[in-house]
Amino acid sequence: MGKHLSLLLLLLCLSSLWGFLQALTCVQCPRISADGVCKSRESSCQARGSQQCFLRKVYDGDKFLYGYQGCRDLCIPMSFFNRKKKVDFTCCGDKSFCNRL
Repeated sequence: MGKHLSLLLLLLCLSSLWGFLQALTCVQCPRISADGVCKSRESSCQARGSQQCFLRKVYDGDKFLYGYQGCRDLCIPMSFFNRKKKVDFTCCGDKSFCNRL
């Protein structure tokens, strides 16, 4: 009985770690248009090591102008403001394709 319980606990631990071992896949688009469409061929990238998915959105006032999506080494969520222009930079690593617009 003790061996079966140990094996069951080991399998439970390994299955909980499986989510951490799976690769993070991100949406990759070098230019998203104002209507939210990727202007070049949309693809995906695999985040490696400490990389995360990112989404950068540029606004003029409240109007979305364009954006970028992909994988990034140093990803720090932040917003920049310059007169009427605003740049939102978001990062995620909780699930694949979390940077979808």
